[in-house]
Amino acid sequence: MIASLLSPWTVSIAPAHLSETFGYESPACWLATVGLISALVLDLRISVVLLALTEAVLAVWFAWAMWVVTTPRFTALPFPFMATDLMGPGWYAAAIGLLVAAAALVRELRRRSAPLREDVWLLTAIPGFGLMRLDGWLRGAVWAGLFSVAFYFASTDSPDSTQFADYGRTGNVPPAFPRGAEWVLLAAAALFWLAGVGVTVWQWRKLQSAPNSD
Repeated sequence: MIASLLSPWTVSIAPAHLSETFGYESPACWLATVGLISALVLDLRISVVLLALTEAVLAVWFAWAMWVVTTPRFTALPFPFMATDLMGPGWYAAAIGLLVAAAALVRELRRRSAPLREDVWLLTAIPGFGLMRLDGWLRGAVWAGLFSVAFYFASTDSPDSTQFADYGRTGNVPPAFPRGAEWVLLAAAALFWLAGVGVTVWQWRKLQSAPNSD
């Protein structure tokens, strides 16, 4: 989480009057940091809630980025901005921290043979981890991996922050280019998340009906 605090959460896009913001300057980053650190030291049930809240913080930040690029200060510029253009490496560091913390928590819950309760559904909000809680690591890791890979490749479609900075010095933005591939990858990430939720629900029902199947 130190990397998240010391890295930019938003990049500088001068023509849109968006300044670079480091993690330690962002309340969202502090919320995510406190949530992840607390999740590693508090009671397991509370930790699950904290991880879900941390994911909510990251999701809200992404939703804000999706919204802000639709405002006039961005749409008036000759570049098809997307949410990932605004997001700095600090956000991604926090997201990686969330996945690592969730994996550690699932491992501990399974090690203690904790009964399946509301933690399953809170972990389901994190792609693949509800399934890991129910059915072991492999199937959950597949859905988590598919989501992560799709989202990662979507983010690589964005110009590097140094490009925005270089063009911004003269009040310009990089040359426009098609963003269809990124939309497809983001849609794929959303579908992988939804599919993972669906598989988790199916597995839950299967486990619930197992004692009565004899």
